[in-house]
Amino acid sequence: MRQKAIQFACLAAWLILLGPLTLSGRQVPITIVHTTDLHGHILPTRDYDGREDVGGFLRCATVIEQLREEAPDLLLVDCGDLYQGTLVGYLTRGRIMTDALAWMDYDAWVLGNHEFDWGMDELAALVDEAAIPVLGANIGVRPGATNPLPKVKPFVLREVDGVRVALVGLTTDAIPTWSRPHLLGDVVISDSVETLRTIVPRVRALEPDVMVLLLHQGYRPFGDSPANQVNRIARQFPEFDLIVGGHSHQPIERVQVNGILYTQAGYHGIWLGKARLVYDTVARRVVDRDARLIPVDDTIEFHEGLHEALREDLDRAAQADAVEIGAVKQPVEPRSRVAGQSGVQTLICRALADAAQAEVVLHGALSGEGLEPGAVKERDLWRIVPYENTIGVLQITASELREILEENSELLSGSQFMGVYGIRYDLHAYEEVGRRVRNLRMADGTPIHPRKRLRVAMNSYVLASGGGRFPAVRRIADDPLARLEMTGIDTRGAVRNYIRRHSPVAIEVEDAVRLIRSPE
Repeated sequence: MRQKAIQFACLAAWLILLGPLTLSGRQVPITIVHTTDLHGHILPTRDYDGREDVGGFLRCATVIEQLREEAPDLLLVDCGDLYQGTLVGYLTRGRIMTDALAWMDYDAWVLGNHEFDWGMDELAALVDEAAIPVLGANIGVRPGATNPLPKVKPFVLREVDGVRVALVGLTTDAIPTWSRPHLLGDVVISDSVETLRTIVPRVRALEPDVMVLLLHQGYRPFGDSPANQVNRIARQFPEFDLIVGGHSHQPIERVQVNGILYTQAGYHGIWLGKARLVYDTVARRVVDRDARLIPVDDTIEFHEGLHEALREDLDRAAQADAVEIGAVKQPVEPRSRVAGQSGVQTLICRALADAAQAEVVLHGALSGEGLEPGAVKERDLWRIVPYENTIGVLQITASELREILEENSELLSGSQFMGVYGIRYDLHAYEEVGRRVRNLRMADGTPIHPRKRLRVAMNSYVLASGGGRFPAVRRIADDPLARLEMTGIDTRGAVRNYIRRHSPVAIEVEDAVRLIRSPE
């Protein structure tokens, strides 16, 4: 009896000692490494502040491998806009980037808006061949249509040291405001919050321990936009342990959005994101979380294995990059002394008029880059025309053109303001919108007959509304009377051909817009 009492006392003492350890449970660290908005940048590039030789996926891959040595079962994800934006991305039709992600064993790739730039056939083929999970919960199809993207899933489940992690992916809601219908086909982009109301219960039914939301959307501290719904999502779905974003090209190391940790890895591989969650197996929740951005600069070597795997495509692109297409006589500046009339805008407008046989062209500068005097190579062309927009031609009246110019005037102080070719007008910036555009006439000064329909060229991005900035353009373009003709000619190709035909090119900026800031 006494021996049993002693045994019972020993057991009780053992349980007392073991108790705190049992209650604290096993804490499992979960590392999520993320990229976003790589835009085809396998190789280093220049950032928006002018720093040279930064970023590039070959350097990101080196850091990823180092992080894997610390956490072999880390999760690796990309938040979209993966391949559009470089010559090598274009020449390989995006495959160099999907191959690179597969080589690095990515766990998820969320589709971005620029994934749709080359049309549904190209995207469908690329997604079908991609050896990585592709996410886009709010990407669907019209009722009765065949899904061209059957491999795109709303989420995937992964396991890290016995902890089940759900990765849910959403693209930006605003894709139809950037892409004309012919690019989207039967694909429909649904509202993010409404999509999650359907998807989250399905995910929770699978009983994951950790939930991570991957977005091709960016955080806006002063409120959401139609393209970026992070605040709204965080308010509606607090069960997410982490939100990883993209799209807006902002490096955001960490911020709390409605109590959820948010992080975003900038653009072009100039930063690599690393988030760390700690999951307690007894408390059955995340008990700690943090995120940081790792700068990717010229101190980091290329990943040798990946470099060798991609070398053939990179060498082919390097040869094409160096091809000389013509010359310019003097600097072609991206900035303008006259509203919207920079040298780059004038060059693009002339090229579009020439290619589409348009009487009038409206177009903005597409980047902050210009051309130096002398030889123009293919790489220079890509700096001033980084997007594969195509040319559309409308047949519209002077009153419709004036309405578009009034809408354009609201963007006078921003980079989206469009310059003009083929017309002249006075812009009374001090007046309210609707009364600003006056004395509209052809470039030679002749008046425009009110019933005459002018051939007006713009790019496909603006014709889709430019992300909601140009709703009047979209409404007028969708009117059958405008007889919109999508030429299939891409802007970069038009500029390339113009330089070749007119080399050496001399660009004289005209005062097509007379800006009046106060009553005369």
